Amino acid sequence: MLRFVFPARWHYDVLRGLDYFQDAAASRDSRLADAIALVEQRRQQDGRWMACRGYPGKTFFDLEPAGKPSRLNTLRALRVLRWWQAG
Repeated sequence: MLRFVFPARWHYDVLRGLDYFQDAAASRDSRLADAIALVEQRRQQDGRWMACRGYPGKTFFDLEPAGKPSRLNTLRALRVLRWWQAG
């Protein structure tokens, strides 16, 4: 739940949940503040988010290496934060 994994498959994490709210253009709700704070905490010094180890199971190819900056997590996190700040 606290790891930001992409693709998430059938798992659910904080960033995925916030991305749903962002995609639905939901109004800003103070109950999401703790989740937003977690996303902001995970931001690295260079402004990017890291790729976490994926879930077990068959994969055909790795999109990004674990432990390295993640383009996909960074994209999702920035999209969520832009939505939150605009609200």
